[in-house]
Amino acid sequence: MMGAVRWWLKVLMWAGILLLCAGVGAFVASRSNPFPPGVPDPGAVPSESPSATPTPVEVEVRSLRLVSRTSHTYHVGGSCTSDWEMVTAVRIAPSGRVRGRGVARVRPGDACDFPSAQVQARRIVLRVVGRRDGRGLAFRFVTGGVLPPGSQDLGGFLETVETLRFSLPDRTARETKSKEITTPNGDVFASTTSVRLRR
Repeated sequence: MMGAVRWWLKVLMWAGILLLCAGVGAFVASRSNPFPPGVPDPGAVPSESPSATPTPVEVEVRSLRLVSRTSHTYHVGGSCTSDWEMVTAVRIAPSGRVRGRGVARVRPGDACDFPSAQVQARRIVLRVVGRRDGRGLAFRFVTGGVLPPGSQDLGGFLETVETLRFSLPDRTARETKSKEITTPNGDVFASTTSVRLRR
C-alpha cells in the first residue's frame, strides 16, 4: 500500500513540475521579442501614418491662335509684306500667371516689290507672358529665335508684335490690334494682328 502511494506521489510531483516549467516558459515568451534587431514584425502596426501625397497643382490650359498681316514700307521707295500664323497652348497657373510658347510661321505669299538679296525668316519663336485679372487674360508676346539663322522678317512682324497688348475675357474670344511704327529714317512698319482664345 505504501509503495502504491509513493508511485502516485511521484506522478503528481512530476506533473506539477512540468506544469510549473510550462508556465514559466509562457511567461518569459510573452515578455520577449521573437524578432532580432533589424527584422520587422509582419504583424506590427506602424507607429506613424504615412505622409499624405501632395495634391498636384492644377494648371488650366487654353488654345491661342495668332494671325498677323504685316508690311514694311521703305523711305527710299518700295515695300515688303509678310503674313504670320501661330497656334499654341497657353497655361494659367493658380497664381494667375499666364505663360505659353510657340512658333510663328510665315504664310505663303511673302514678297517685296523690288529685288532683294535678304533672306526672309520662315519661323519665329514667340513666348506668351501675362496674368489673369478680374476682366480676363492680359498678355503680350516676346520674340525669341529666328529661323533660318541669319534671316530677318522683311515685313513688319518683328518690329510690331512685341508692342501689342491684348486683354480677352477668359472664354472663347477674339481681339484684333493694328499698329504702325515710323522709324527716325522714315521707314514705316505696319501690322494687323488678331488673336483668338479658346477654352
